[in-house]
Amino acid sequence: MTHPGLMLGIEGRLCMKALPKVVVAALLMMPAVMVSAWVLHRSFCVPENHIGFEPSLLLWAAGPSILQGCVGSKGLRFLAWAISIMTVGLIIAALHFDLLLQYEDWIQRGMPDKPTWATLWQR
Repeated sequence: MTHPGLMLGIEGRLCMKALPKVVVAALLMMPAVMVSAWVLHRSFCVPENHIGFEPSLLLWAAGPSILQGCVGSKGLRFLAWAISIMTVGLIIAALHFDLLLQYEDWIQRGMPDKPTWATLWQR
């Protein structure tokens, strides 16, 4: 027997309709929040400024949050857009200021160090 508020679909799984809108919104915004936290950590707490993949690939994480901002409930749209813009801004800033570089780009640019202002946390 199931709870009266839960609907079971085919194969006994919970239907998306039964999940609260807030939980769905949180799950859609989670990739952007996690990527933003990782970019901040990698930019200011790790001494190396090169990684093994193209940092612009991280922009995908803003996609689900943008989707939430477009079709989500009105109360959470602003939050979703703010998180999306913050994520894209952080990634673009990290690329612009050489805080995250793909390893091959880092070598081609002459292996530049991180800017001094970005290494103040590491001292």
